Amino acid sequence: MKRIFVAALLTVSVIFSFVACSVEREVPPDIDFTSEVDINEIKRLYPSKSNVPVMYIELDRSLWAVNKEEYVNATITVPDCGIIEAEGGIKGRGNASWGLPQKPYNIKFSEKADMFGMGAAKKWVLITLFYDKTLLRNYLTLNLAKTVSAGPEMDCRFVEVFFNGEYNGLYLLTEKVEDDDERVDIKKKNGDVIFEIEQEYRHEYQCKNCISLRSGVHLTFKDPEPKDLSLNEMKKLHSSMQSFMNDVDQAIRSDDYEKYAEYIDVDSFVNWYIVNEFVKNFDSQFVTSCYCYVKNGKLYMGPCWDYDTCYGNQDVATCMDPKGYHVRNAPWFNYLMRNDEFFSLVCGRWQELVEDGVFDKMLENIDEQTEYLSSASANQFDRWRDSLKSTDLRGKKSLFTYNDELDYLKNWISGRVNWLNTKWAVQ
Repeated sequence: MKRIFVAALLTVSVIFSFVACSVEREVPPDIDFTSEVDINEIKRLYPSKSNVPVMYIELDRSLWAVNKEEYVNATITVPDCGIIEAEGGIKGRGNASWGLPQKPYNIKFSEKADMFGMGAAKKWVLITLFYDKTLLRNYLTLNLAKTVSAGPEMDCRFVEVFFNGEYNGLYLLTEKVEDDDERVDIKKKNGDVIFEIEQEYRHEYQCKNCISLRSGVHLTFKDPEPKDLSLNEMKKLHSSMQSFMNDVDQAIRSDDYEKYAEYIDVDSFVNWYIVNEFVKNFDSQFVTSCYCYVKNGKLYMGPCWDYDTCYGNQDVATCMDPKGYHVRNAPWFNYLMRNDEFFSLVCGRWQELVEDGVFDKMLENIDEQTEYLSSASANQFDRWRDSLKSTDLRGKKSLFTYNDELDYLKNWISGRVNWLNTKWAVQ
Protein backbone atom coordinates (compact mmCIF):
# COMPACT_ATOMS: atom_id res chain seq x y z
CA MET A 1 0.00 0.00 0.00
CA LYS A 2 3.04 2.29 0.53
CA ARG A 3 3.69 2.10 -3.20
CA ILE A 4 0.14 3.35 -3.74
CA PHE A 5 1.05 6.31 -1.53
CA VAL A 6 4.16 7.08 -3.61
CA ALA A 7 2.29 6.75 -6.88
CA ALA A 8 -0.47 9.01 -5.66
CA LEU A 9 2.01 11.73 -4.73
CA LEU A 10 3.06 11.98 -8.35
CA THR A 11 -0.31 13.52 -9.20
CA VAL A 12 0.20 16.51 -6.92
CA SER A 13 0.73 19.79 -8.77
CA VAL A 14 0.26 22.44 -6.12
CA ILE A 15 2.89 24.26 -4.07
CA PHE A 16 2.31 24.43 -0.38
CA SER A 17 3.96 25.46 2.86
CA PHE A 18 4.78 23.05 5.65
CA VAL A 19 2.80 23.27 8.88
CA ALA A 20 4.60 21.93 11.96
CA CYS A 21 3.00 19.36 14.26
CA SER A 22 4.15 16.45 16.47
CA VAL A 23 6.85 13.85 15.75
CA GLU A 24 6.08 10.18 15.26
CA ARG A 25 8.74 7.74 14.17
CA GLU A 26 6.44 4.82 13.47
CA VAL A 27 5.62 4.04 9.85
CA PRO A 28 2.22 5.66 9.24
CA PRO A 29 -0.81 3.56 8.33
CA ASP A 30 -1.66 2.96 4.70
CA ILE A 31 -3.83 5.52 2.92
CA ASP A 32 -6.41 4.59 0.34
CA PHE A 33 -5.91 7.33 -2.24
CA THR A 34 -8.66 7.34 -4.86
CA SER A 35 -8.17 10.90 -6.09
CA GLU A 36 -5.77 13.81 -5.64
CA VAL A 37 -3.57 13.55 -2.55
CA ASP A 38 -4.83 15.37 0.55
CA ILE A 39 -1.84 17.47 1.62
CA ASN A 40 -3.13 17.85 5.17
CA GLU A 41 -3.33 14.07 5.41
CA ILE A 42 0.33 13.81 4.40
CA LYS A 43 1.28 16.31 7.11
CA ARG A 44 -0.74 14.40 9.68
CA LEU A 45 0.84 11.06 8.86
CA TYR A 46 4.38 12.36 8.34
CA PRO A 47 4.61 14.96 11.10
CA SER A 48 7.28 17.06 12.76
CA LYS A 49 6.72 19.32 15.74
CA SER A 50 9.67 21.60 14.97
CA ASN A 51 10.06 24.78 12.91
CA VAL A 52 12.61 23.05 10.70
CA PRO A 53 11.64 22.08 7.14
CA VAL A 54 11.07 18.40 6.43
CA MET A 55 12.34 16.16 3.66
CA TYR A 56 10.47 12.91 2.98
CA ILE A 57 12.48 10.26 1.12
CA GLU A 58 10.78 7.10 -0.12
CA LEU A 59 13.18 4.33 -1.22
CA ASP A 60 12.43 1.20 -3.20
CA ARG A 61 14.29 -0.79 -0.53
CA SER A 62 15.34 -0.61 3.12
CA LEU A 63 17.52 2.31 4.18
CA TRP A 64 20.08 -0.19 5.45
CA ALA A 65 20.53 -1.47 1.89
CA VAL A 66 21.90 1.92 0.78
CA ASN A 67 25.66 1.94 0.17
CA LYS A 68 28.29 4.43 -0.99
CA GLU A 69 28.89 2.84 -4.37
CA GLU A 70 25.64 3.41 -6.27
CA TYR A 71 22.53 5.54 -6.13
CA VAL A 72 19.31 3.92 -4.95
CA ASN A 73 16.09 5.12 -6.58
CA ALA A 74 14.24 7.59 -4.37
CA THR A 75 11.13 9.74 -4.44
CA ILE A 76 11.79 12.97 -2.55
CA THR A 77 9.16 15.33 -1.18
CA VAL A 78 10.20 18.75 0.16
CA PRO A 79 7.09 20.83 0.88
CA ASP A 80 8.87 24.03 1.96
CA CYS A 81 10.72 24.24 -1.35
CA GLY A 82 7.56 23.84 -3.39
CA ILE A 83 8.99 20.48 -4.44
CA ILE A 84 5.96 18.29 -4.01
CA GLU A 85 7.53 15.33 -5.69
CA ALA A 86 10.85 14.71 -7.38
CA GLU A 87 12.46 11.57 -8.70
CA GLY A 88 16.09 11.02 -7.88
CA GLY A 89 18.55 8.83 -6.09
CA ILE A 90 20.44 8.59 -2.82
CA LYS A 91 23.70 6.95 -1.77
CA GLY A 92 25.99 7.00 1.21
CA ARG A 93 28.97 9.31 1.58
CA GLY A 94 31.78 10.20 3.97
CA ASN A 95 34.64 8.29 5.51
CA ALA A 96 34.52 7.98 9.32
CA SER A 97 31.02 9.47 9.34
CA TRP A 98 29.71 6.59 7.20
CA GLY A 99 30.30 4.33 10.19
CA LEU A 100 28.01 6.40 12.44
CA PRO A 101 24.50 5.29 13.40
CA GLN A 102 23.06 8.39 11.71
CA LYS A 103 24.72 8.26 8.32
CA PRO A 104 25.37 11.02 5.76
CA TYR A 105 24.04 10.82 2.19
CA ASN A 106 24.39 12.28 -1.28
CA ILE A 107 21.19 13.16 -3.13
CA LYS A 108 20.85 13.43 -6.89
CA PHE A 109 17.64 14.69 -8.49
CA SER A 110 16.71 13.70 -12.04
CA GLU A 111 16.18 17.41 -12.78
CA LYS A 112 17.68 20.51 -11.20
CA ALA A 113 15.88 21.64 -8.05
CA ASP A 114 16.25 24.89 -6.12
CA MET A 115 16.44 23.87 -2.48
CA PHE A 116 15.42 26.69 -0.13
CA GLY A 117 16.70 29.40 -2.44
CA MET A 118 20.24 28.00 -2.58
CA GLY A 119 20.14 27.77 -6.38
CA ALA A 120 19.00 25.06 -8.76
CA ALA A 121 21.18 21.95 -8.96
CA LYS A 122 20.84 18.18 -9.20
CA LYS A 123 23.29 17.18 -6.47
CA TRP A 124 22.93 17.89 -2.75
CA VAL A 125 24.47 16.60 0.47
CA LEU A 126 22.83 15.54 3.75
CA ILE A 127 25.44 15.98 6.50
CA THR A 128 24.93 13.95 9.66
CA LEU A 129 25.05 15.90 12.94
CA PHE A 130 25.70 12.85 15.11
CA TYR A 131 29.34 13.77 15.89
CA ASP A 132 28.53 17.36 16.86
CA LYS A 133 26.54 17.59 20.09
CA THR A 134 25.86 21.30 19.51
CA LEU A 135 24.51 20.50 16.00
CA LEU A 136 25.98 23.83 14.88
CA ARG A 137 29.63 23.49 13.89
CA ASN A 138 29.18 22.91 10.17
CA TYR A 139 26.39 25.46 9.99
CA LEU A 140 28.43 28.15 11.76
CA THR A 141 31.58 27.61 9.74
CA LEU A 142 29.93 27.43 6.32
CA ASN A 143 28.11 30.67 7.11
CA LEU A 144 31.32 32.25 8.41
CA ALA A 145 32.99 31.31 5.13
CA LYS A 146 30.21 33.02 3.20
CA THR A 147 30.77 36.17 5.27
CA VAL A 148 34.57 36.17 4.98
CA SER A 149 35.06 34.98 1.42
CA ALA A 150 34.32 36.82 -1.80
CA GLY A 151 34.41 33.54 -3.71
CA PRO A 152 32.05 30.57 -3.99
CA GLU A 153 31.08 29.02 -0.67
CA MET A 154 28.60 26.25 0.05
CA ASP A 155 25.21 27.31 1.41
CA CYS A 156 23.26 25.16 3.88
CA ARG A 157 19.91 24.68 5.64
CA PHE A 158 18.72 22.48 8.52
CA VAL A 159 16.19 19.80 7.59
CA GLU A 160 14.49 16.93 9.40
CA VAL A 161 14.54 13.77 7.32
CA PHE A 162 12.14 10.84 7.08
CA PHE A 163 13.16 7.67 5.24
CA ASN A 164 10.27 5.39 4.25
CA GLY A 165 8.05 7.12 6.80
CA GLU A 166 10.51 6.74 9.69
CA TYR A 167 12.10 9.77 11.33
CA ASN A 168 15.88 9.70 10.86
CA GLY A 169 16.87 12.89 12.61
CA LEU A 170 18.12 16.40 11.97
CA TYR A 171 20.52 16.96 9.07
CA LEU A 172 22.33 19.86 7.45
CA LEU A 173 21.42 20.03 3.77
CA THR A 174 24.28 21.61 1.83
CA GLU A 175 25.35 22.37 -1.67
CA LYS A 176 27.89 19.99 -3.17
CA VAL A 177 31.38 21.18 -4.09
CA GLU A 178 31.25 20.88 -7.86
CA ASP A 179 31.49 22.75 -11.15
CA ASP A 180 28.21 24.62 -11.52
CA ASP A 181 27.30 28.21 -12.31
CA GLU A 182 25.50 28.30 -8.93
CA ARG A 183 28.52 26.83 -7.11
CA VAL A 184 32.17 26.76 -8.26
CA ASP A 185 31.81 28.29 -11.69
CA ILE A 186 34.81 27.01 -13.62
CA LYS A 187 35.17 26.19 -17.31
CA LYS A 188 36.30 22.59 -17.60
CA LYS A 189 36.44 22.85 -21.38
CA ASN A 190 39.22 25.41 -20.88
CA GLY A 191 41.15 23.09 -18.58
CA ASP A 192 39.87 24.49 -15.27
CA VAL A 193 39.86 22.00 -12.37
CA ILE A 194 38.56 21.61 -8.82
CA PHE A 195 41.06 19.78 -6.58
CA GLU A 196 40.69 18.20 -3.18
CA ILE A 197 43.83 18.29 -1.04
CA GLU A 198 44.39 15.11 0.95
CA GLN A 199 47.33 13.30 2.45
CA GLU A 200 48.65 10.44 0.34
CA TYR A 201 48.06 7.77 2.96
CA ARG A 202 44.32 8.23 2.46
CA HIS A 203 44.81 6.66 -0.98
CA GLU A 204 47.23 4.04 0.34
CA TYR A 205 49.87 5.79 -1.79
CA GLN A 206 48.27 4.22 -4.88
CA CYS A 207 46.60 7.21 -6.57
CA LYS A 208 47.70 7.24 -10.23
CA ASN A 209 45.84 10.40 -11.18
CA CYS A 210 46.98 12.55 -8.28
CA ILE A 211 49.52 15.37 -8.15
CA SER A 212 52.21 15.44 -5.46
CA LEU A 213 54.23 18.59 -4.93
CA ARG A 214 57.58 19.32 -3.34
CA SER A 215 55.95 21.34 -0.53
CA GLY A 216 54.07 18.21 0.59
CA VAL A 217 50.72 19.14 -0.96
CA HIS A 218 48.89 16.18 -2.50
CA LEU A 219 46.07 16.98 -4.94
CA THR A 220 43.26 14.75 -6.19
CA PHE A 221 41.02 15.62 -9.13
CA LYS A 222 37.56 16.42 -7.78
CA ASP A 223 35.88 17.89 -10.87
CA PRO A 224 36.34 16.61 -13.46
CA GLU A 225 36.96 13.20 -11.94
CA PRO A 226 39.24 10.79 -13.81
CA LYS A 227 36.34 8.38 -14.38
CA ASP A 228 34.52 11.09 -16.36
CA LEU A 229 37.33 11.48 -18.89
CA SER A 230 38.86 9.25 -21.51
CA LEU A 231 42.35 7.93 -20.88
CA ASN A 232 43.86 10.44 -23.32
CA GLU A 233 41.85 13.35 -21.90
CA MET A 234 42.94 12.52 -18.38
CA LYS A 235 46.56 12.10 -19.41
CA LYS A 236 46.55 15.52 -21.09
CA LEU A 237 44.84 17.22 -18.17
CA HIS A 238 47.12 15.58 -15.62
CA SER A 239 50.22 16.68 -17.54
CA SER A 240 49.10 20.31 -17.86
CA MET A 241 48.02 20.53 -14.22
CA GLN A 242 51.19 18.87 -12.93
CA SER A 243 53.26 21.49 -14.76
CA PHE A 244 51.10 24.39 -13.58
CA MET A 245 50.95 23.24 -9.98
CA ASN A 246 54.72 22.73 -9.91
CA ASP A 247 55.07 26.41 -10.87
CA VAL A 248 52.52 27.42 -8.22
CA ASP A 249 54.33 25.39 -5.59
CA GLN A 250 57.71 26.84 -6.46
CA ALA A 251 56.33 30.38 -6.39
CA ILE A 252 54.75 29.92 -2.95
CA ARG A 253 58.00 28.51 -1.60
CA SER A 254 59.98 31.45 -3.00
CA ASP A 255 58.95 33.92 -0.26
CA ASP A 256 58.45 36.44 -3.05
CA TYR A 257 55.02 38.11 -2.96
CA GLU A 258 55.20 39.42 -6.53
CA LYS A 259 56.11 35.97 -7.79
CA TYR A 260 53.41 33.91 -6.09
CA ALA A 261 50.78 36.61 -6.67
CA GLU A 262 51.15 35.84 -10.40
CA TYR A 263 49.93 32.29 -9.79
CA ILE A 264 47.46 32.44 -6.89
CA ASP A 265 44.49 34.57 -5.94
CA VAL A 266 46.00 35.94 -2.74
CA ASP A 267 42.72 37.16 -1.22
CA SER A 268 41.18 33.68 -1.46
CA PHE A 269 44.21 32.21 0.33
CA VAL A 270 43.98 34.87 3.06
CA ASN A 271 40.26 34.34 3.62
CA TRP A 272 40.42 30.52 3.55
CA TYR A 273 43.31 30.57 6.00
CA ILE A 274 41.56 32.88 8.47
CA VAL A 275 38.39 30.75 8.53
CA ASN A 276 40.25 27.47 8.98
CA GLU A 277 42.82 28.73 11.47
CA PHE A 278 40.09 30.37 13.51
CA VAL A 279 38.01 27.18 13.80
CA LYS A 280 41.23 25.15 14.27
CA ASN A 281 40.02 22.25 12.18
CA PHE A 282 42.40 19.28 12.23
CA ASP A 283 41.65 18.24 8.65
CA SER A 284 42.44 21.76 7.44
CA GLN A 285 46.13 21.06 7.93
CA PHE A 286 45.81 19.60 4.42
CA VAL A 287 44.77 16.21 5.78
CA THR A 288 41.51 15.99 3.81
CA SER A 289 38.45 17.97 2.66
CA CYS A 290 40.53 21.00 1.64
CA TYR A 291 39.47 22.36 -1.74
CA CYS A 292 41.13 24.60 -4.27
CA TYR A 293 40.46 25.27 -7.93
CA VAL A 294 42.21 26.51 -11.05
CA LYS A 295 40.30 29.14 -13.01
CA ASN A 296 41.56 31.39 -15.79
CA GLY A 297 45.15 30.46 -15.08
CA LYS A 298 45.13 31.15 -11.33
CA LEU A 299 44.79 28.98 -8.25
CA TYR A 300 42.08 29.83 -5.72
CA MET A 301 41.65 28.35 -2.23
CA GLY A 302 38.16 27.12 -1.30
CA PRO A 303 35.35 26.47 -0.93
CA CYS A 304 35.42 25.67 2.80
CA TRP A 305 34.07 22.23 3.70
CA ASP A 306 33.56 19.67 6.52
CA TYR A 307 33.63 21.09 10.05
CA ASP A 308 31.94 18.74 12.51
CA THR A 309 35.18 18.28 14.49
CA CYS A 310 36.33 21.90 14.75
CA TYR A 311 35.94 24.47 17.58
CA GLY A 312 37.67 22.12 20.01
CA ASN A 313 35.62 19.05 19.15
CA GLN A 314 38.49 16.64 18.50
CA ASP A 315 41.21 15.66 20.97
CA VAL A 316 44.01 15.49 18.43
CA ALA A 317 47.21 17.53 18.10
CA THR A 318 46.42 20.81 19.94
CA CYS A 319 42.98 21.28 18.37
CA MET A 320 41.04 21.40 21.63
CA ASP A 321 43.08 24.34 22.90
CA PRO A 322 41.72 27.73 21.72
CA LYS A 323 45.29 28.99 21.88
CA GLY A 324 48.00 28.16 19.39
CA TYR A 325 48.32 27.77 15.63
CA HIS A 326 47.38 24.67 13.66
CA VAL A 327 46.70 25.38 9.97
CA ARG A 328 49.76 27.64 9.86
CA ASN A 329 51.80 24.44 9.91
CA ALA A 330 50.12 23.10 6.76
CA PRO A 331 52.04 22.98 3.47
CA TRP A 332 51.84 26.30 1.55
CA PHE A 333 50.73 28.23 4.64
CA ASN A 334 53.91 27.38 6.50
CA TYR A 335 55.64 29.38 3.74
CA LEU A 336 53.02 32.08 3.20
CA MET A 337 52.68 33.01 6.87
CA ARG A 338 56.43 33.61 7.06
CA ASN A 339 56.09 36.14 4.26
CA ASP A 340 55.68 39.70 5.59
CA GLU A 341 53.23 40.78 2.88
CA PHE A 342 50.94 37.79 3.33
CA PHE A 343 51.05 38.00 7.13
CA SER A 344 50.16 41.70 6.95
CA LEU A 345 47.14 40.90 4.74
CA VAL A 346 45.96 38.27 7.24
CA CYS A 347 46.24 40.73 10.13
CA GLY A 348 44.43 43.45 8.22
CA ARG A 349 41.59 41.17 7.14
CA TRP A 350 41.22 39.75 10.65
CA GLN A 351 40.92 43.23 12.13
CA GLU A 352 38.27 44.14 9.56
CA LEU A 353 36.22 41.12 10.58
CA VAL A 354 36.60 41.85 14.30
CA GLU A 355 35.65 45.50 13.85
CA ASP A 356 32.63 44.48 11.76
CA GLY A 357 31.44 42.39 14.71
CA VAL A 358 31.56 39.11 12.77
CA PHE A 359 32.50 37.00 15.78
CA ASP A 360 30.12 38.77 18.15
CA LYS A 361 27.36 38.03 15.65
CA MET A 362 28.47 34.41 15.56
CA LEU A 363 27.93 34.09 19.30
CA GLU A 364 24.52 35.71 18.93
CA ASN A 365 23.75 33.32 16.08
CA ILE A 366 24.44 30.35 18.34
CA ASP A 367 21.68 31.52 20.68
CA GLU A 368 19.33 32.25 17.78
CA GLN A 369 19.87 28.87 16.15
CA THR A 370 19.60 27.06 19.47
CA GLU A 371 16.17 28.60 19.95
CA TYR A 372 15.18 27.86 16.34
CA LEU A 373 16.28 24.22 16.74
CA SER A 374 14.80 23.74 20.21
CA SER A 375 12.22 21.16 19.12
CA ALA A 376 14.34 19.68 16.33
CA SER A 377 17.31 19.17 18.68
CA ALA A 378 15.06 17.34 21.14
CA ASN A 379 13.85 15.16 18.27
CA GLN A 380 17.44 14.48 17.19
CA PHE A 381 18.64 13.42 20.62
CA ASP A 382 15.52 11.35 21.17
CA ARG A 383 16.15 9.52 17.89
CA TRP A 384 19.92 9.16 18.42
CA ARG A 385 20.31 8.95 22.19
CA ASP A 386 23.85 7.62 21.98
CA SER A 387 24.97 10.88 20.36
CA LEU A 388 25.13 12.78 23.66
CA LYS A 389 26.84 9.80 25.29
CA SER A 390 29.59 9.61 22.67
CA THR A 391 33.26 9.91 23.66
CA ASP A 392 34.60 9.14 20.17
CA LEU A 393 36.09 12.58 19.50
CA ARG A 394 37.11 13.98 22.87
CA GLY A 395 37.46 10.94 25.11
CA LYS A 396 37.55 11.85 28.81
CA LYS A 397 37.12 15.51 27.87
CA SER A 398 33.65 14.86 26.49
CA LEU A 399 30.54 16.53 27.87
CA PHE A 400 27.17 14.84 27.98
CA THR A 401 24.43 17.45 27.94
CA TYR A 402 23.31 19.72 25.13
CA ASN A 403 23.56 22.88 27.24
CA ASP A 404 27.04 22.04 28.50
CA GLU A 405 28.18 21.50 24.91
CA LEU A 406 26.72 24.84 23.83
CA ASP A 407 28.51 26.64 26.68
CA TYR A 408 31.73 24.86 25.76
CA LEU A 409 31.38 25.99 22.13
CA LYS A 410 30.76 29.64 23.03
CA ASN A 411 33.63 29.73 25.53
CA TRP A 412 35.97 28.14 22.99
CA ILE A 413 35.07 30.69 20.31
CA SER A 414 35.56 33.60 22.72
CA GLY A 415 38.92 32.21 23.80
CA ARG A 416 40.01 31.70 20.19
CA VAL A 417 39.10 35.26 19.20
CA ASN A 418 40.99 36.64 22.19
CA TRP A 419 44.13 34.64 21.41
CA LEU A 420 44.15 35.51 17.70
CA ASN A 421 43.65 39.17 18.59
CA THR A 422 46.99 39.05 20.37
CA LYS A 423 48.70 37.49 17.33
CA TRP A 424 47.02 39.29 14.44
CA ALA A 425 46.83 42.83 15.76
CA VAL A 426 47.66 45.34 13.03
CA GLN A 427 51.10 46.79 13.72
